[in-house]
Amino acid sequence: MSSRLIQVQQRIRQLETFADELVPLVERYYCDDNSSDGDLSDKGQQWYRGCRELLARNGLSSLREFEECYRSSDAYYTYFNLEPVLSARSHRSIGMTHEQFNEGFRKARSLVRASEDELLSRELPIVTRLSLSVAESEFDTAENLLKENRKDEVMIRASGVIGRVALERHLWTVADDRALTVAKNPSTKKVADVADLLNTLVKETVVTQVQKSQLRSLFDVANNCAHPKEPVRFEDVERLIREGRALASVIL
Repeated sequence: MSSRLIQVQQRIRQLETFADELVPLVERYYCDDNSSDGDLSDKGQQWYRGCRELLARNGLSSLREFEECYRSSDAYYTYFNLEPVLSARSHRSIGMTHEQFNEGFRKARSLVRASEDELLSRELPIVTRLSLSVAESEFDTAENLLKENRKDEVMIRASGVIGRVALERHLWTVADDRALTVAKNPSTKKVADVADLLNTLVKETVVTQVQKSQLRSLFDVANNCAHPKEPVRFEDVERLIREGRALASVIL
């Protein structure tokens, strides 16, 4: 998780604290017809301007909708404006009930809280793209090693192992960035393995059953490369690198 997202999360928590502090002030405002509450005005502006700047600075899609909650441009919906209450204006200029204010306030708060998910969703493609870039480099290394050592079994095996590392690491990164829980099968295993990973990716519709079959076939080749007692062919390792690269490029 990037430091930017962590900072946004912390700021949202602060703004939610401000919002919680506004609730009793608004209740007092509606109960007292003569109320002119300086605390409400100060905290109301502190909350609104803090939220608006957070949404604007991060280019979030909810900015316009949030501003409509605060000060609607549609005359028909002016009684939903939060601004008169949060500015502690005279009751004579307020056209909405306490219940209507709460409805608009809940929506505005929800828009701010949802900004965390929007930013997280933006980051996922960036992380997986970086992972793909690393995998591409490793596939290139494996391919060059294979081409330069067509008759050397040890180097052929080494290129297959590099290809496996590139593919497996990318798949684990995709699972991690999607916050997927990879279940062990059986549960008594010490750690989850590639088979568990593939089952999870299929279950979460990240990969198809056809892609899973392809991946299992490629990992079988890679496993043979890592065990000298098993035979390995140049053509199989070549397929591992070629198809592994292609699959990694579409599994994000």
